[in-house]
Amino acid sequence: MKKIRNLLDRLILNWLSIIPKSIRKARSSEEAGKHTGTPKKQTYFVFAIVALALLMSGIDFTIVAVSLPTFLTDLRANLALVGWTITGYQFSQSIIMPIAGKLSDEWGRKRVFLVAVIVFTVSSMAAGLAPNIFWLIVFRVIQGMGGGAFLPSATGIVSDAFGERRAPAIGLFGSIFAIGGILGPNMGGFIIDNFSWRWIFFVNVPIGVILLLFGTKVLPRSSATNNFPNRQIDIAGMGLFIGAVLAVLFAITNWANDPAGVGVVTWVLFAIGGTLFVLFIRHEDKTAQPMIETKLLRWRPFLAVNIYNFIFGAVAFGLLSFIPYYATVAYGMTAGQNGLLLTPRSVAMMVVTAVTSVFIIRFRYRIPMIIGLVLISLSLFLLSRGYHDVAVLGLGFHNLLLLALLVMLSGIGMGIANPAANNAALDLIPEKVAAVAGIRGMARVIGGVVGTATVTLVLSYFSDQALGMQDIYTGFAFLLLLLIPIVFLIPDSARQRRKHLGSMPE
Repeated sequence: MKKIRNLLDRLILNWLSIIPKSIRKARSSEEAGKHTGTPKKQTYFVFAIVALALLMSGIDFTIVAVSLPTFLTDLRANLALVGWTITGYQFSQSIIMPIAGKLSDEWGRKRVFLVAVIVFTVSSMAAGLAPNIFWLIVFRVIQGMGGGAFLPSATGIVSDAFGERRAPAIGLFGSIFAIGGILGPNMGGFIIDNFSWRWIFFVNVPIGVILLLFGTKVLPRSSATNNFPNRQIDIAGMGLFIGAVLAVLFAITNWANDPAGVGVVTWVLFAIGGTLFVLFIRHEDKTAQPMIETKLLRWRPFLAVNIYNFIFGAVAFGLLSFIPYYATVAYGMTAGQNGLLLTPRSVAMMVVTAVTSVFIIRFRYRIPMIIGLVLISLSLFLLSRGYHDVAVLGLGFHNLLLLALLVMLSGIGMGIANPAANNAALDLIPEKVAAVAGIRGMARVIGGVVGTATVTLVLSYFSDQALGMQDIYTGFAFLLLLLIPIVFLIPDSARQRRKHLGSMPE
């Protein structure tokens, strides 16, 4: 009993250590980007506000994933177009993340965060009113802009408030997304089975209003790093980057619409995308205030972090986005059943993320990342086998239960890997935490965009969509294992952080 009591004491102390003993007051107005000082009690409310925003974003992604089969029939569109309701959202997220990170560092975290809430809420209402698939895609793109600004601005807000002990708090972001992953599919399944798909977007509106009201009053102000007239947005760089990614995505979509042969238009779009990307890199090297600091991307540890996030994003989004579709075409499940299918994964991810976040400094970063990759890979491989009506020792497993268990395994893997991967990136350049969070998030979301588009392309070659999804999951499983060598290129700075925190006075 004494050992158990000591373990519980350590758990409680680790959770309480999220809140620092004192929050530094800003030393002077010239100290760029420093927080003005947050009272200890207020940090709870600060975390609650940003957590609610991330929860809204998490609900929105998973609720739409459940809706894909319904969009196909109600909006009379093909899979390549319906896929853009996810791809367009992810794409605009990836564009806005590094910009929001930079603006959060320079304009102030609170200002960027509240603008993101307004954009997300208004576009959610508009998406619910969309008359056809094309307008729905447009409003989803705008919605993604608001959602993409949440993570870097929220990371900056929490990092300012929690100081040196930010790692557990930021690690808990994964649990928040997991809660959204629990609520989203079940809300979506219930709404689609009983009402209209339009209400899956309307549910964001009251949450957005609450965020705006409380965020205005509770979130502390943060100082800007420059005077307003001196701030510039890299419009040219942003245009080149958007053009490059859009050209590649349109090429993939055009290819998916005509899988029998790759036409001239497709190759031209790929060529345009490649050319614009080269021009983007050259422009970013020369401009005074780049959208992305390319010198960071040439630094091997930072490059390794973003290669990891790109591939991980491609697999994670590809896995999550199309599980409901796979369950529908392979097992004939309803929207409500699809919601239940995703729930154990989200619960497991939430619990495991919370535990990993508490012990993240002790576990270090590399070991959790590798264990997580292996578990997700195993989950994907088992999903690719297409098991039906399995019985073990005479005990039969309903297909819904079987799929839920296999998908839950991926949630456990993500819960182990995500806190370590997130903090490993932020520890590389702690003085630019919001900008790093933006670039890291952009790499992961761009990976998701490419992964989602690639799934629709590969499926266009299969008359049997279930068989196509099984082959895709096999490929994803082996792709994840290729990331393990990349992990060893990422500095494991958790050891140094542990020593530093251990030497801090109470």
